[in-house]
Amino acid sequence: MQTPKDPKKAPQKKKKKRLLKIVSVLVVFLILLVVILIPVLISSGKGREIILAKINDSIDGKTDFASLSMGWWKGIKVKDVSFNDSSGRTSVAVKQISTKPHYSSILFGSMSLGETIIDEPKVEINLKAQRPKETEQPERKTTTGKKSAPIVLPVNKVDLVVKDGNLKVTAPQTGTVEIAQINSKVNLRPPGERTDFDLAMIVAKQGKTSKISTEGQVKPGADKGWTFKGTSGDLTVKVDDLELGSLQPLLTWAGVEIEAEGKVSADIKSEIKDGKLENLSADIKAEKLDITGPFLKGDRLKTSTLDVQAKLERQQKMIQIENLEITSDWLTARATGMVPATFDSFSEFLQSDSNLSGNFDLDVARVFSQMPKNFSVKEGMKVTSGKLSGAVSTSAKAGKRKVTGNANLEGLKGTVDGKTIALEQPITAEVEITAKKDKIVFDKMDLASSFGNIDCSGTSELLNYTADADLSALQAQLGQFFDMGKYQFAGQAVENGTITMQKGQITAVGTSTIKNLGITSKDGASISEPQVDIGFDVGYDRKNRIVGINSLNTTASFGRVDINDAVVPLDTKTDKKVEMTVSAKVDLQKTKPYAVMFTSFPKEMQLAGFAESEVSIIAEQQGYRVVTDATDIDNLKVNYPGEKPFEANEVSIAFDAAVNPEQKTVNLRQLELISPQIKIHKGEFSQVSTAGKTKLRGRVDCEYDWAAVSTITGPYLPQGLKLEGQRKDTISFDSEYPTDQKDKLLENLNTKAKVGFTKAEYMGLNLGTTEVDFQIQNGLLKIAPFSTTVNNGQLKFAGEANLKDKPSLLKTTEPIQIAKDIQINKEMARKLLMYVNPIFANIVDVNGVTNFNCERLAIPLEKVNKNEIEVIGTISGDKIRLEGSDLLVKVLSLVGGNVRGQDCIMHPTRFVLQNGLLKYEDMQLDVGDNPVNFKGVIGLDKRLDMIVTLPYTMSGRTVRIGDKAGDRISLPLGGTTDKPELDLGKLLQDQAIKGVELLLDKLFE
Repeated sequence: MQTPKDPKKAPQKKKKKRLLKIVSVLVVFLILLVVILIPVLISSGKGREIILAKINDSIDGKTDFASLSMGWWKGIKVKDVSFNDSSGRTSVAVKQISTKPHYSSILFGSMSLGETIIDEPKVEINLKAQRPKETEQPERKTTTGKKSAPIVLPVNKVDLVVKDGNLKVTAPQTGTVEIAQINSKVNLRPPGERTDFDLAMIVAKQGKTSKISTEGQVKPGADKGWTFKGTSGDLTVKVDDLELGSLQPLLTWAGVEIEAEGKVSADIKSEIKDGKLENLSADIKAEKLDITGPFLKGDRLKTSTLDVQAKLERQQKMIQIENLEITSDWLTARATGMVPATFDSFSEFLQSDSNLSGNFDLDVARVFSQMPKNFSVKEGMKVTSGKLSGAVSTSAKAGKRKVTGNANLEGLKGTVDGKTIALEQPITAEVEITAKKDKIVFDKMDLASSFGNIDCSGTSELLNYTADADLSALQAQLGQFFDMGKYQFAGQAVENGTITMQKGQITAVGTSTIKNLGITSKDGASISEPQVDIGFDVGYDRKNRIVGINSLNTTASFGRVDINDAVVPLDTKTDKKVEMTVSAKVDLQKTKPYAVMFTSFPKEMQLAGFAESEVSIIAEQQGYRVVTDATDIDNLKVNYPGEKPFEANEVSIAFDAAVNPEQKTVNLRQLELISPQIKIHKGEFSQVSTAGKTKLRGRVDCEYDWAAVSTITGPYLPQGLKLEGQRKDTISFDSEYPTDQKDKLLENLNTKAKVGFTKAEYMGLNLGTTEVDFQIQNGLLKIAPFSTTVNNGQLKFAGEANLKDKPSLLKTTEPIQIAKDIQINKEMARKLLMYVNPIFANIVDVNGVTNFNCERLAIPLEKVNKNEIEVIGTISGDKIRLEGSDLLVKVLSLVGGNVRGQDCIMHPTRFVLQNGLLKYEDMQLDVGDNPVNFKGVIGLDKRLDMIVTLPYTMSGRTVRIGDKAGDRISLPLGGTTDKPELDLGKLLQDQAIKGVELLLDKLFE
């Protein structure tokens, strides 16, 4: 039975379809409306305002344009475009920019602009308005080891035309250069398609103009991208009378540190196929060339003329040189014939009928005179003559083709300090190469000189060589002309080895021996080695550019150092990492000469013990990781004159460090040192250099015995200082300073620590238990007030030093009584008090107490002139008993006084020590009941210029304490504190005058 249809449902379906059609039409209409309105909106004044606002908000400057019009078919046009940066350096004006982009390309992820015309662009750059910037070292970019991707341009296609462009650059010291009439056409296409370009311009400066033009076509490989490899094309460059000096403002703007003068013309045509040079034709002429810059280390490369003629053509694996000539003031070179394009094609070259002829002559005297720094010519040396010449040619002999070549350095002469010097005999090199089936045979490959020889023979698969050198003769001959460094070498070196070349692998195996090796430095340090033996087995993978060190073993009198199974990749893009293990067994006593010469190890210090170490070096993403957990020293002994020897049966060291030589960073993640007397439980250290700044940070948790540390640090502590006591301290520090100014490290140092000891001895001062808190903040050292016992008395001190000052002075901040009731002993008198009063010099015995109130104290922290020391204060002494004072004995013996031990009192005396001279007006020393007064100057160099007033009058009366001075006898005191000299002639003169006066008085009574 059928269900009857509902007559109401049919109209409802029709309504829905209708509604759907209406909505679809509306959507299409709205889309069309939006599409139609977009150009209208962009071309309107409001659109202009929105676009300019967006641009100006995102740049440092101001951009403007008169109008912008957009049409889906007409493209985009922008008129009267201008830009001015906020610094006033750069201004840009463009008459019109028009382009016809393919809008649909945006939907597919690429930009195709079609024909784009830039009409009359004008750019002005004024470097005079550039704000000075601090010199910074650019941050070095680190390599990640990943292969670099091909360059991908954001624009896929564009037909770019520049009409009548102009660039003007003004630099402060090099003037203004204008590049005018810039006209270019570039039809940029994606890789795999051909891109054509054509560029012409005129360079003008100070009325002189030159024309530069270039044109060509390139077709990068579709799978290579925009890289040289896989690219084919041709290039033509023409330059007419270009004044290199006119480019200086451009070079300054680009940040290129080079200065060049001279006129250059060039016509160069080349063809490239799959990244390889196919054809080259070049005609380059230059006049009055003068080039300098930091890369030449301040030297100047000059020639009045330069003429280069070249015409080359690639023929499969060979390159045909139709003509190659180079002529300048100091070089002539010519070559014609066929040469192999690669080393692998050398065998084919020898088996073919190819001919090759070439020669060169280099005036080394002119080159060395122009570039003495680059060739390390000795300062004051004038090279007067010398020629480096050579030739290469091919010939046929017994059905075989032979290549012969030679080079000679001869006639090398010069003058220094008016003395004529010359190379004893020429240095010559000769080579003879033939072919044998698929092998290259080196019949001869020799280097000969008066100081050494190298002889090689063999094949391209197996090459045997021997070499010998007299190191002393080498320096005697070449050292006449060149700076060979601060070391003098002697000894006989001999090396024998084989070099094998198979399947892209080069391996060198051999031994080197140096007998009677002697090394002497200018400061007198020397090394003497009876024999040094080096064995090596090293390979090089040419394809992957990886050096493999199978073994490198060095044996000498001090022990043995080995490197085995090491990998060193030379290509930074490879996934292979540096891996190396260095193991060593050395006698520390025999390494001391090396430590003295090449480090700051003190030559007075004695070192003994046996060290065994294994250090691993592994490449990381940024730099290297250097690790050891197996460095041990047995029976270590360190001895320094005047210090108790340091001895440790076992010392173990472990560390884990990250080192980045490129960025000059060191990160010591872990440091542990264990010995009976010194322990570092946890050490951390980091040094990071970036943007011209170096940040230093470290922390050490340590335990140590001062007696042991004093021996090791003896050369760096005041002579005679002895410290005792067990310590457990944590020391942390940080500093940030300019990378190229390491002397600024201390000036920017921050640290806070506590230093102390149980006992200390220095110049007769015996200190008890002492704790000193100090901190350094941004180079300002502050020592907190502290007190301690000294010779049964008391010592107080507080001070500060600004490490930025030169010299840095440790100063008291306010008057302070530094010494109170300190007992005087013989050592203290002989080493300290003798500079206060010469009676304390050369004494047999002394005791008593002294006090010192300091008004000002300033002591240099560095080892500088003693004249920098400044002390102002008041010193006094009580209950002083002197035994055997040379000066006091002389004073008392003049008038028959008691010369045995004397009890003395030193009255409070204010003195000033400045400029190396200690001065005071009156120091009264009560010797028993008699006063002896001193005044004058005592030099820190021990010289005396003083007056001593004796306790006696000219009439022979003895003066007691409290008596009126009357006419007491005064004598000049000279000599030195070690040998004081009283001027007795003055005493006799005064007595004679007094006698005459008495006689006259009696005559006229």
